[in-house]
Formats: sequence, structure tokens, C-alpha cells
Amino acid sequence: MVHQTGQTVAGVGVAAGQNTMLPVAGDKPVKPTTTTASLQPNNTGANNTSKTKPATNPPHTTQLPAGINRTTIIADLVTSTTTTSKQQYYPGEKASIQVSFRYNNTAYQEVQDIQSNQDSYTVKINFSVQLPTGFTISNETLNRGPFTRDCTNRSQCTQDGFQWNYNTQSRTLTGSFPTPTPHYKYGGEYQLFEELNITGTVTGTPNTSHTVRTTANGLLDFTYIDKTNSRVNDVQEPFTATPSQAVFRIVPRKTVLKASFQPVGLTEGQVVVTGEVLCINPQGQSDRRTNLRFTLKHNELAGGKWNRELNNMVDAGSTCVITIVKGAVPAGWRWKTPDRITQTESNITSSRTATIRLEVEKIPIEVSTETTTPTPTVAAGQPVRVISTITATGNQATNIPVTIQLPRDGFVNTAATVNSVCTTTGRATCPGQWVYNANGHTVTATIPRIPAGGSIKVTVTGKAGFFDANSRSFTATTSTTFTDANQNNNRSQASFNVTNKRVTVSLVVRPEGERPTTGVVTVSGSIDCVTPFQHNNTFTYRLNYAQLTNGAGASQVVDNKVWAGSNCTVTVLNMTAPDGWEFTSQTPSVYQLQQVMMDATVQHTVRLQRKFMAVAPPLPLTGGIATDWLYLTGAGVLVIGVVAGRYKTATRSACKNQ
Repeated sequence: MVHQTGQTVAGVGVAAGQNTMLPVAGDKPVKPTTTTASLQPNNTGANNTSKTKPATNPPHTTQLPAGINRTTIIADLVTSTTTTSKQQYYPGEKASIQVSFRYNNTAYQEVQDIQSNQDSYTVKINFSVQLPTGFTISNETLNRGPFTRDCTNRSQCTQDGFQWNYNTQSRTLTGSFPTPTPHYKYGGEYQLFEELNITGTVTGTPNTSHTVRTTANGLLDFTYIDKTNSRVNDVQEPFTATPSQAVFRIVPRKTVLKASFQPVGLTEGQVVVTGEVLCINPQGQSDRRTNLRFTLKHNELAGGKWNRELNNMVDAGSTCVITIVKGAVPAGWRWKTPDRITQTESNITSSRTATIRLEVEKIPIEVSTETTTPTPTVAAGQPVRVISTITATGNQATNIPVTIQLPRDGFVNTAATVNSVCTTTGRATCPGQWVYNANGHTVTATIPRIPAGGSIKVTVTGKAGFFDANSRSFTATTSTTFTDANQNNNRSQASFNVTNKRVTVSLVVRPEGERPTTGVVTVSGSIDCVTPFQHNNTFTYRLNYAQLTNGAGASQVVDNKVWAGSNCTVTVLNMTAPDGWEFTSQTPSVYQLQQVMMDATVQHTVRLQRKFMAVAPPLPLTGGIATDWLYLTGAGVLVIGVVAGRYKTATRSACKNQ
């Protein structure tokens, strides 16, 4: 809490030698050393929550409480809050401004600390509310007052301490009000502040913001009681309040723009129109754009027209430009002119209906094709579909030759390709058979009949091909040589992407049979891919017997550049064995990978046997002259043979491999 020092007021009963100022440490007052449990805001468990003085006569005093003097200003003792009933208003709309006051928790505690138990004080708050130019205060507020109580009887309210005044030039509402009852240290009266309610009308310009600002200050009037419980003197302590503000925005009123579509020449079916409405606000607000799409059916005409809502959020005073794009019409009909319809409606201040004419006429026979691929991107080896749709308008078309050209490499024929699926709409007739021609990589047929408005849809299914690239684009084409008025739409195309990927080949070496507990086995090998993509690579793998996991060595990627769909041969050759051991076989192992589609792992098995060990002990009974070779058998049985100058022992398996 900040204190501002002014002049000391004399003449109030103060005991001799009593210092009415708090001791100062640096530039800040120090709280009294005696701590009392005071009622804090929102603490409903205080000793006395009534609005009356405690019944028990508390200890008396003939002097001011420590810390109270007539020269301090308590800063931010009260916090003001300003709000508006809404954040946005239309011009001319009723509005209200609310201002409330409450104690600042920190400053309130300091007042409690310096207030003695038996003393009370009243509060008077002076307020000033600055109203913006976009708000006109109501006569009700001026006559009744901004308070919760009705102050139509102004003299009585003034007598009770409720005062207000409005300055029309500065647009400032000022006034003051008291607390209804004295505040005691353990009382709950800190909540009892008046609230202001200022009503009026929003009168500003649309698309502008306005701010309401509130400032306030006040006075604490302390009453001190002597030992006879009699009032002996008063001290007034001024304070300031935290200012507040509220912002509201004025927005333009809205109205509705409608259209009355009037068909000219249409006797059946339906038409589809799309477009937009662009409304420009005169106050410079952002333009409002609305997209349109209507399906207008002949059997839903009302009074020879279709009424539709175009925009129900038009800012009053706007100018709107209506753009209509002509869409689908019934089979056998067309728009009389293909041009867009553009119509301007100016200064729309209330609901308005624009009249728009839609002129159509019957058309001659027309055949068109459409080619689509349901899956724009397909992985190599996965199913791929090409859908061709042949449509007739105007009149019935007969004997329509159709050719579907399939892309090589990207579309591989399967058993499903020669059994293409045909469906119809509008009583059209499918051909007896769609024929696949391997040489031309085409599907052909002649459609017997397509009535006006009908269509034939044929779905050709195959498999996406493989290639040595991450992605390639392929195009399928549908065409007909039928003679009609417009040949430009007799041919259509659709593209799709086929993706391929590189996969990895990993090697896992697993030992079998007898093996050492430590040591390293080395194998090497090669990967050779021939079809459909040529690729080769070599590798080396080391198996550490001391680091086996689940009885095998770790998986090692030996090639990461194999294209999916490849056919590869993996050859593995045993190279080196641990000391004292040898491979049971040196024959290369060959593994075939057929059309690899994902990461593959080759499992190679190695088998070892103990290797003979050369030793040279003295030959018994010969005086140490003759020696031979020692071979250890699996069972530890020695087989002895004598060779010139040597003594030999071997395992049976080792003997077999000499």
C-alpha cells in the first residue's frame, strides 16, 4: 500500500508523546507489530459477520490507532470494475453499463491491521464515469440516478449521501455514495458497496469501437470510542481506487437479399446454377462474399418462379453484385446463352428480392466421354481401375463405338481385365462383350443404345506395373468415333500415379550344432537381381558367438537398394571360423527371393566342428626323439598312430576330413 504525506490535522485527542505516523523503513510505512485475525474478503468464518458493532464492550482507547494519521492517502484501497451488457451493438440498440466496487485484498488487510477492535469507520466513494461518443445516456438514469436504489426523490437521496451529476459537454457522469453501515474490524461490511447501472442508447457509427472509463476515490471516516463507550473524536483517511474500463463495438444492422429465378422455355426436368454474391459495405468494412448453388426443379415452380435466399447477413446500406454461373440442365436441353448472369443491387437497406431470368432451349443429340481413375495414386502390384462413362444428351444415340486405351507398364492386364464390368443409367444398353486386345493394350466395344440423358459406365480392372523409379504417371484414354455436333468431348483422359519403393534385404546368421562360446564367424556373399530390374551388391557379415540373441546373430541389412517387385538370388559363402574350429562345409548357400514386395530377411545357418591341434610332446620310450599330431575326439578318446617323426591323436570327425 502506498501512502502519500500531506499536512497533519491538529486538535484531535492524542496522548502525550504518541506518534500518529507509522515508523518508516526506507520509504515504506511499517505495519504495527501486533497481528490480529481480521476478516479478509471472501472469509465468511469471521467472528462477527453482522453489520452491527460487537455487543461486548471492547478495550477503550483515547488515542488514534497506530498508523492512522490525518496526512496519509491509502492508494488503491478499492478496485473498480466496468462492464457493458454486450460487446457488440447495432446503432440505436439499448445498452447498459455496470460499475462495481470492492476492496483490494492487500490494501484492505493493511486497514484491518491499523484498525483497533472497538473502532468503526464509514466509507464514501466518489466516482467519475467517462461515457464515449457512441453512447447516449438515458433520461431514466438522469432522473432516477445510476444507483440500485430509486433516487427519483432526489432530495432524500442527497440527504442520504447519494449524489450524481451529468456534464453533457464532457459526457462525464460524476457522483458519490456512502456505505450503508459502519465497518468494524471483524465485520462483513466490506462487501456492502453500491453498484452503478447506467442505461442508454448506442448512437455511434458502425464498425467503430468505444471505451467507457471509470475513476474513483474516497474517504474513510474513523470513529474512536473512549472507556465509557462514548464517541470522542473522528479521523478521516482519504484513499484512491483502481480505475477500470470497458470496450464495446458498434456493428451494422443486417438485412436479407433474395432472388426470384424465372425460367424461360423450360417445360421439364431441372436446372442447376452456381455463383456468388459479393456485398460491399459503405462504411468500408470487409466485403462479404457468399457462394451459391441451387437445384431448381420444374415441378417445384411456385407462381412460375423459384424463390431462393442469397444472403441473410447483408449489412444495411450495402451494394451487392450477384453472379450466376449456368450449370446442368435436363437431357435434351441447353442454355440459350452460356454467358454468366451478373446483376447489381444497390443501397440495400431492407429485405430485397432480385429477379433473374433463366433461358434454356432444346438441343440436338450429343455424345460425350468421361475417364476417371478412382485411386489417383496406386502402389506397384496393387489393383488399378479405369472407369469410362459414355453419355448421350439431346436425343437417343445408337451404335456408338468406344475404345479404351490402357497405359503400358502402368496397367498390367489380369483375368479381371477381359471381364470388364458394365452398368447403365437411363435405360441404356450395355454391349454383349468388352474385348481386351493384348497387342494394342485396349478394351473395345460398340454400345447398342443410349437414350437422351442416359449413360454407360464400364470399369476395367488390372494391376499396377513395376518399374525402377519411385513414381511414374500414366494416362488412360476413352474415345468414340460417333458423329455428333460437338467432337471435342468425344475423347477424354485420366491420369494416375504408380509408386514403387526400394526394399531392404537383411541377413541373419544362426549357428547349429556344437559351437564355441566365444569367437567370430565371417561370411560373405552377393545379391543379384535380374528381372525385371538388374541390380547386384556384395556384403560381409560377422557372427560373434559371445553376442548371440535368441541363439542367432543380429539382423544386418546387406542391401537397401532393391526395387520392390525384383527377383533376386542371394549367395552366402562361409569364410572364416574361430581358432580351433572349422566349417563342416564350404559349399556356398543360395537363396531365391521372388518378386520382393517388402523388406526381406535371409536366414543362413553355419555348422562348425572342432579342428585338430598340432602338439609335439616327447615320444614315450624313445628318449624324446619322435613326435606326432594330437587330435581331440568329441568323447575325449585318443586314437594313436605313428608317422615318421610324429605322434598323432585325432577326433573321428577330424580324421574323416583329413
